[in-house]
Amino acid sequence: MGAIVALMMTGFAAVGAFKFLTQSDFRKSLLGESIASPVETTFIFALCGCMLLFFWGVFVPTLGTIKVPIMGNRYELWAVAGIASLVGFLIMVLSKWLGTHRSK
Repeated sequence: MGAIVALMMTGFAAVGAFKFLTQSDFRKSLLGESIASPVETTFIFALCGCMLLFFWGVFVPTLGTIKVPIMGNRYELWAVAGIASLVGFLIMVLSKWLGTHRSK
């Protein structure tokens, strides 16, 4: 089941990158949204990147063995990305629950 999610997320990222490179309207709307809300856009891109790193780190053994030094300890990349994904998801849920709205 996790492999299917990883493939779907990778497909979404690939289609988005392809549309960004080939369709000027899509590129303009994405860049316009990024300019209008740079922190939110960066957060979403980082969250998607962490989710992809987590899923591919779990299912591809070579990526799963990469170690990341954090405060003197060495952790697997997939574990760090998984924790970052959970924290990002928690931030999204809390911001929705607390009623913070996007500025227009």
